[in-house]
Amino acid sequence: AGERIPKRKEKGQPRQLLSVFCSLTADGQRAPKQAYWPLSPLRMAKETLFPIGEVEEQEVQHAYDNLWREFSADAAALREAHEKDSSLPVYLESMLLLLQRYTWCVPSSYYRALPDVSLYDHSRTTAALAVCLLGKNEATLDQVLRALEQWHEARKKNHSAPMPDELEETKAALLVGGDISGVQDFIYTITARGATSALRGRSFYLQLLTEAVARFVLRRLNLPITNLLYQGGGGFYLLARPSDQDELEKVQRDVSLILLAHHRGDLYLALEAVSLAVADFYDGRISGKWRELGERLQKAKQRRFAELGDKLNSLFQPEGHGGNEERECQVCGREHPGTTDKGAKDNPVRKCPPCRSYESLGDSLRRARYLWLAQVEPSVPENPLETTPRGWDEVLVAFGMQARVGENLKQISKQILKAGSSYWILALKDEALNDLKPDSRTVVGRRFLVNVTPTYETADALWLRQQPREVQKTLRRELPQEPEGKVKPFTLLEAQSTGVKRLGVLRMDVDDLGKLFAEGFGDNATLSRVAALSFAISLFFEGWVEVLAERIGKTEDGQQRLYSIYSGGDDLFFVGSWDAVVELARAIRADLTSFAARHPGVHASAGIALVGGKYPLYQAAKDAGVAEGQAKSLRWRGGDGRMRRKDAVSFLGRALGWRLFGMEDCEVEGLGSTHQLAHRLERMVKPKENKGEGVPQALLHALIRLYEMYETAAEHRRRLGEDRTQVGEEQAYWGPWMWRGYYFLKRMAGRYKGSTGKAIADLADSLHGERFRAIEWIGLAARWAELLVR
Repeated sequence: AGERIPKRKEKGQPRQLLSVFCSLTADGQRAPKQAYWPLSPLRMAKETLFPIGEVEEQEVQHAYDNLWREFSADAAALREAHEKDSSLPVYLESMLLLLQRYTWCVPSSYYRALPDVSLYDHSRTTAALAVCLLGKNEATLDQVLRALEQWHEARKKNHSAPMPDELEETKAALLVGGDISGVQDFIYTITARGATSALRGRSFYLQLLTEAVARFVLRRLNLPITNLLYQGGGGFYLLARPSDQDELEKVQRDVSLILLAHHRGDLYLALEAVSLAVADFYDGRISGKWRELGERLQKAKQRRFAELGDKLNSLFQPEGHGGNEERECQVCGREHPGTTDKGAKDNPVRKCPPCRSYESLGDSLRRARYLWLAQVEPSVPENPLETTPRGWDEVLVAFGMQARVGENLKQISKQILKAGSSYWILALKDEALNDLKPDSRTVVGRRFLVNVTPTYETADALWLRQQPREVQKTLRRELPQEPEGKVKPFTLLEAQSTGVKRLGVLRMDVDDLGKLFAEGFGDNATLSRVAALSFAISLFFEGWVEVLAERIGKTEDGQQRLYSIYSGGDDLFFVGSWDAVVELARAIRADLTSFAARHPGVHASAGIALVGGKYPLYQAAKDAGVAEGQAKSLRWRGGDGRMRRKDAVSFLGRALGWRLFGMEDCEVEGLGSTHQLAHRLERMVKPKENKGEGVPQALLHALIRLYEMYETAAEHRRRLGEDRTQVGEEQAYWGPWMWRGYYFLKRMAGRYKGSTGKAIADLADSLHGERFRAIEWIGLAARWAELLVR
């Protein structure tokens, strides 16, 4: 076990699993103190999922007793189900999911070693490596073991003892990576017609497609599920045998043929591998291999479908019927012989079978509690462009996987009767897992999926009846026939915003994640640690984000105002009422800090765009991406005085570090954060009958004008290169906004008595005391408040 790190000072046995984030170095920093995963079966609850400090020995023993009792009962039930009629792959994957549930928080290294790798992550990577070593020459393995023992003995005397040649030359495995490209264009480049259901369907289909392709590769290489190290975010990593290289090239060709047949070049899988020698499992060398694999995948994506050779020629031939409008899909823009205009009589929309299938999948996800998968025989087309593109389910079947989602087990049972010999039923909610029982044909377990879909319910109907007549008339035209339980159109989410009626579009991802994997563990990098970090990040973005979105998106009246388009890997994309989207971004960033053991180097950046409900989605996604890029290019000073990069959010065209912007649990001295000030200003300018203080909105307009005056002057200085000191720090800038702002606010304060006048005077004094340094973000707060009350 190459990840064992001897403890230098501690004695005795560690009792809890150290968070993997405590072993990371990022931005030149470490976690402030050690934090441990709670000893509890895995579920989406804060008390289970978020690291804690050390607990008393008696409490630890009680937690281990509970874990063992529950695991033993489930393992016994699994054994009993397989005693008479067993399938080894089904048993193996069911046991792997049990290990994930119960040993994700149990340290694998339990005596005189750093306990930062779970028994689950250690066991699955050990099993993967065992498969790769199976069949190797026994004499070669004995020689390698002797060389390892001699090297370990030599390192006790000299830590820099060179690696023996046998370890450098003996190939142990292939590290294989798959990455689907074209994902963003596939999801976003559709028209608004039927977009709400189709968006979620397309996104979920891509997650299923990633899994189908990963399992297709495992099946072709005759590898068990343990060899799949990670899957998510449109990519996967697995461990294969050194002898599998030739077969991998054939697999790449077959995957390309299937994707070309059904997606006509829109989606492509880059599949690459790097060889791992025995020596690469030590001294952090695995990091270099991850980096090398990433570089190969990037190069492969630049020569898409090159592996098809002569078959590429047909890719550049004309398709369709030369502009047959009747066969052109009004959602994706492609010609298809199956395009029809079935739908509402008063507003028919021509849609191709694939687009209709994505909408159907999106509708099925509304209340889905279970995911059902079945293994079938794959089918690879010899002439892909002679194949008519089909729906999402038939693409998965081509890769050897059937899939369905359902709300209850009765729906699942009907589907199982038509399935092959092996299938999976995976609970999409914690409570749904309690109803699953194993049998010899069924893999059962938990699948984490952010599935937040706003549907039209009774609360929405009541809300709509309270709106002005013209608003009702406009919105009802956008609703489908019999809207109860259907996915809300974007126009309704827009209308349910607080203040100004806009959609919010959020894109967000972890900063420098590739660097974290490649460099974060230093010489202590191992396959198990990388797997543990991948699993932890997936738990957050594929599990906990759903909990946050469900809580923040729901109003007191029961309306859901957030729509998860995608959340997986390390990034996410949400659409919803603009004020709910902003609050979601704040909560995600704050909880990421808590989840990552308060590591200052683990952070995320976000971009938020505000658009109308009929604004083209592809452009909205692009706008949010530009905003995210603006956030990632920011340099700012943190509360500790250090200059920081990224870890920021861009909102209303202005990028700010999260501390100034105001994520949850974040306090800023003086005026408070931008978020705090925006809501303070909102309360000030609200009419008294709406529980406000009745200050004229001229206050907001004045602050915005002051900021615009400042920004014009600041932009001029930036062009001249006069905005920073000689050491590169931002330089305070004196200007007329200082005395004009102070004078205006003091005069306004004099017009009001009591708490209102005092609030305005306090605002003026705070600005003046800070030499108006905060003008930069006070302008943003004023614009934010203006949107909330408009």
